[in-house]
Amino acid sequence: MLRIKDGVDFGSALSPAGARILDVLKRLAPTYDFDITITSARDGVHSGPDDPHHSGEAFDVRSQGLTALQIAALLHDVQVGLYNSTPRRFYAFYEAAGTTNAHLHIQRRAGTIYTVRDYLQNL
Repeated sequence: MLRIKDGVDFGSALSPAGARILDVLKRLAPTYDFDITITSARDGVHSGPDDPHHSGEAFDVRSQGLTALQIAALLHDVQVGLYNSTPRRFYAFYEAAGTTNAHLHIQRRAGTIYTVRDYLQNL
């Protein structure tokens, strides 16, 4: 199941890149025997004013409680679901591994644009 941690703020309008990330996560969720939980969107402290979280183009996904194999499978499947454009316009990685802040970070790749037209072509 795809879950959202209490307090996560998606803002009043979802960016096309954010919608694409959510589409991939929603499609993947039923294929696992564990929940996918979004822990951060536009909320939280991030790396500055240009951080893609602030524009709704990046999300964090909980990894606590998942095994290393589950994390690797989820990361791989997210990458396969998003890395199908040329140029590649998304980036996903396992951030802060080995810490209490470990999570999957998924975002629109810096220096790229992802429009509504791009979103509709990927449905």
